[in-house]
Amino acid sequence: MTTTPAQPLRAAATGLAAELVNAAIVLPPMRGPQIHSTSRWRRGMLKVTSPGAPTTTRQAEVLNTALIGSPTDERGLLVGDDTMSSSMVTHDQFTAYEDKKITSPNVVVLGMVGAGKSTLLKVLYVERPLLLQGRCAVVVDKKIRNGEGEYAEITREYGAEPFRFDPNEPGTSTCMNPLDGIIRAAGGAAAQRQLLSAFAELAGSGELTEWHHKALAVAYRQTMRDFEDGRTPVMPDLLDRFDAVVDDPKFHHYRAATLDVIEQAAISTRFRFERLLEDDLQGMFDRETSKHVRLHPKLTTFDVSALPEDGPATALVMVMANSWLMGMLGARRRPGMRTNFVVEEGWHLAAGPGGRIIRSKSKLARGYGLSVVSAFHHISDIPADSDAAAMIKEAQTVHLFRQEHDDDIVDCVRYFNLEPSNAATLAVLPQGEHLLKIGANKEIPVRLDRTPREIRFTETDSAMVSRLPVEAQQRG
Repeated sequence: MTTTPAQPLRAAATGLAAELVNAAIVLPPMRGPQIHSTSRWRRGMLKVTSPGAPTTTRQAEVLNTALIGSPTDERGLLVGDDTMSSSMVTHDQFTAYEDKKITSPNVVVLGMVGAGKSTLLKVLYVERPLLLQGRCAVVVDKKIRNGEGEYAEITREYGAEPFRFDPNEPGTSTCMNPLDGIIRAAGGAAAQRQLLSAFAELAGSGELTEWHHKALAVAYRQTMRDFEDGRTPVMPDLLDRFDAVVDDPKFHHYRAATLDVIEQAAISTRFRFERLLEDDLQGMFDRETSKHVRLHPKLTTFDVSALPEDGPATALVMVMANSWLMGMLGARRRPGMRTNFVVEEGWHLAAGPGGRIIRSKSKLARGYGLSVVSAFHHISDIPADSDAAAMIKEAQTVHLFRQEHDDDIVDCVRYFNLEPSNAATLAVLPQGEHLLKIGANKEIPVRLDRTPREIRFTETDSAMVSRLPVEAQQRG
């Protein structure tokens, strides 16, 4: 019987298997690299091999790159390192939306004060995207640094000046006209009336009734008609029309009692708007939009660091900035341009009428390549049935930093469908580390790494801490 070359190999394998069963592993003597000259190598090509070594299936998992590769794809900006595997984590909400991996380009950042939210916003949604072509950012700058907004320095590096709103300097404060034609560029007159309704609601106490809305619609229509062929109307022009609302032909067939209700609603709405032109809001909305208010090709910032924490001023500027940006994007129609609208204190924008405006324009915003990136401290501060809560739930890119209250941790797990085991992780995340949730994928523990330039840009506590060497600050 002729012996084939495979038979000795089978015999050797059978012998080795028997030795393994008997728990006695006998290693062959080390002979060094071997030169094979089988039929495949008869033309003189050499194949050098080394003897193998015994291992286990658990140890062999390291050979499967699918198990240790990056948890995200390569089409994105660098976020940081996966703290479990040290793999690189990348993500970009625009490319992920384009690839249909997420259904909304909006981003939410949640976490306690000092956990690292501000650093992430500046690095991942302002500094790094601006290095790419076809990207720009518009920032509502709330935190003060060296007497002005903390984005002022980098804004000037890109050749622009922040739009500073200062109630203490009404003569030099930036002014934005809610009746500006640019607001109508995205949504027409309906969009402008919606903005005016939001202003009236924020400036007053409580939501508007149907009579308030009716009075506002009539006064707005009269104002736009009177200035159709002239200058751009401003808020004082609108206020003057409220006195004649009840005389509009639309109301001629109404009974006297109904006319009294309409007149009261018109007076009430006027009082709400008058607050925008007085006291802590003077100089911000009462005249034509300041000439320097232009959308910069890269970075545009609204500096609201001088505005009071209490009152409607900050929320009014945020709503106005969003509506103005939508109008600018609608008027310019820059194909391929993608914009991050970054709001640090997101509850100012998302609560009340601001949230309704953003949600109503969400589909339009996607068509313009706009992503709303907002940061919040606690979910528990937001009513569960509000537009703000709906905005948070709809976001498909979520960065979750440390949460210290049990209610907030429970809400995070419930809102974003987190792994239950990560509830304990949220309570102990160190500064600069967070859980990244992308769409329906499992959350990823991430540590943000920064360059020396990014460290300088994000050093918001420079007045409170001593300056450390760059090497000591490299990690979040």
